[in-house]
Amino acid sequence: MNIFRFLLYVSVMLIITYLQQEFVLLPELQNLDIVGEASRAQILDRWQKMRWLAFVLAPVLLLLRLSLVTLCLFLGGFFFSTMSGWKYRDWWEIALKAQAVMLFYSVVLCIISLTMGSNQALAVTKYSSLLFLGSDNMESWISIPLAAINGFEVAYWLVMAGLIRVKSNNTYKTSLRFVLSSYGVGYLFYLVFLMFLVLYIS
Repeated sequence: MNIFRFLLYVSVMLIITYLQQEFVLLPELQNLDIVGEASRAQILDRWQKMRWLAFVLAPVLLLLRLSLVTLCLFLGGFFFSTMSGWKYRDWWEIALKAQAVMLFYSVVLCIISLTMGSNQALAVTKYSSLLFLGSDNMESWISIPLAAINGFEVAYWLVMAGLIRVKSNNTYKTSLRFVLSSYGVGYLFYLVFLMFLVLYIS
C-alpha cells in the first residue's frame, strides 16, 4: 500500500512539474523583456536541454523529505516509552500519509499559477504564512522562517499528530508534543541551516 501511495505522490508531482514548466515558466521565458532576441533564444535553448532535471529532482526531493521526516520521528520515538518499540517502517507510513497535506498545497499553488498567474500564487504563499506581517523591507534571511511557518505546514503537523494518536492510542496532546519535540527540532535545524546558507551567500 505504501509503495502505491508513494508512486501516486510522485505521479502528481511530475504532472505539477510539467504543467508549471509548460504553462507558467515557458511563457515567462518567451516574454522576457530584459534581454534581446538572441539572448532569449539562448536561454530557451539551455532551458529546453536541462528541463528534464526537474523531473528527476521531484521524486528525489520527495524521497529525501520523507526519509528525513521519518528519521526525526524514529529518533524521537526512543524518548517516548509508548513509541520506543516502533519500527522505522511505522514512522515511514505516518510520514507518507501526512505528506498528502503538502502535496495538496503544491496542487493548490499549481492551480492558482495556471489560472491566475505565478504572482498570485506567490501572494497566496505570502499570505498563508507570517510574511503577511510585512516582508517588503525585511532581510531575506529572516523571511525564510516566516515563510516556512504557514497554514499548510501547521496543518501538516496537526495531521501527523492525529495519525500518531490513532496508532499509539495516546492523547492528541501527547502526540502533538511528540511531533513538536521530534520533527519540530529537525525542522528548526533545517530553518537555521537555510538562514545560514542565505547569510553566507549574501
